[in-house]
Amino acid sequence: MSIMASRIDRALRTTSELLVAQCRVLATSSSLPATGHSRLVVLVDGLLEALDKPSNARNQSWSALLAKREVTATARQELATELRTTTQPEVLQRLAASRTATLESALAGTVPMSVHTDDGISHLNDLLRAVLVELVVLADMHGPGLVQPAALRACVRALSQALGERFAGQTIEVRIPPASAVQVGAFGEGPTHTRGTPPNVVETDEITWLRLATGLTSLPAALNRARANASGSHHQALQRMLPVVDLSRLA
Repeated sequence: MSIMASRIDRALRTTSELLVAQCRVLATSSSLPATGHSRLVVLVDGLLEALDKPSNARNQSWSALLAKREVTATARQELATELRTTTQPEVLQRLAASRTATLESALAGTVPMSVHTDDGISHLNDLLRAVLVELVVLADMHGPGLVQPAALRACVRALSQALGERFAGQTIEVRIPPASAVQVGAFGEGPTHTRGTPPNVVETDEITWLRLATGLTSLPAALNRARANASGSHHQALQRMLPVVDLSRLA
């Protein structure tokens, strides 16, 4: 196995473990409402279906996959609502646990590197990361104790990566210590940072970045609540880049 292939395989295994761990916490939580368990079942079923559809076609980018999943989020929510209205809560929780166990077994075996989904051809690791983001958002909505720290950190890095892919440049530095830092452009405005301390910086914590990047809060709100700090005359341009993927409809 080449060094690159080894890294890809290691990343896939790591994401798989984080996803299964977050699923397990949600599936076994008595504080997660039936709507949450139905959402979990729909997300896991989508992954299981994708694992049965390997692809050799060219993968779309990570940021493109997120954009497409934002469009189809309503359809998944409708499936979850239908499941919730036709299934008793205790049955839903057992179903969520059963689906999680099935997914864990499937991911522990031989899996395809790329899969075909309703959102297009994607590297499996990117699909797992996209679902993990939705699961961590679901966990955050129903209690901070449900959010797995390692899963949150992986989502922070993934969402920062997508932001950097979409808005390449060196005008604003977005810092989420200790997880991530990314530089982005500002729509052709402002200076290009090359070295030293950037003139335009936005810094926040991991859970606030998750909420900013998924549309659950806004940059002005985070700044007003002292959940973020900003400097430089062009930092406001970041608000025009957010959210990275709008999951506010899940709230």
